[in-house]
Amino acid sequence: MSERPSGDFFRSATLTIVFDAPRRFGAALVVAGVIASAASPAQADSEAAPITFDPSKVDAGVKFGEEGSWRWQVLGGSMNDLGGDSQYEFGASLSWFFYDGISMDFQVEGDYIAQWGADAWGGGGTLLFRWHFVNEPTWSLYADLGCGIIGTTAPVPSGGTATNFTPQAGGGVSFAISPAVRLMLGVRWYHISNANTGQMNPGRNSLMAYAMLSFPF
Repeated sequence: MSERPSGDFFRSATLTIVFDAPRRFGAALVVAGVIASAASPAQADSEAAPITFDPSKVDAGVKFGEEGSWRWQVLGGSMNDLGGDSQYEFGASLSWFFYDGISMDFQVEGDYIAQWGADAWGGGGTLLFRWHFVNEPTWSLYADLGCGIIGTTAPVPSGGTATNFTPQAGGGVSFAISPAVRLMLGVRWYHISNANTGQMNPGRNSLMAYAMLSFPF
């Protein structure tokens, strides 16, 4: 029995090298740039200074929440109705600041629902309005509200329907973790029901906790 690598192995290795080369080259450029910057004296008698995040430079471009600006987010969260049903959500959103500190958010999400009866997978979209009522250079406090629609592989809650509406409202805080990136942490009341469009409308209220990373667009 031959133990020589097959042709598929060589083709796979070749593709790995080809596609990995640009990434390695880019990483080398970044490392070289960092070394060059560290070697250039900032002052005649300067000492090597550590590379740190300077919060004062956060506004060195478009100010966070500035009217007319756009951002995009990735998110993950979980919710529980305090009665045994849980829901886990992941997704992405696009924020348009139509006024300073106030945005309209278009969100798409996927969900997994663990509940009495049949568990379900689902997906849908949500429209949210968010107001950063305290908006400092490196952090903010915000409130948001909105409503979405979700379709699931089984009725949610059990005894309800597979298509539901999701009104929700809450608030949170954002922190600058780099000059461009914000970490957003929040809690939200999350309701799911069919708004009496089905024969039964059991509905469910949950408390949701989530985290988002926000980037300029």
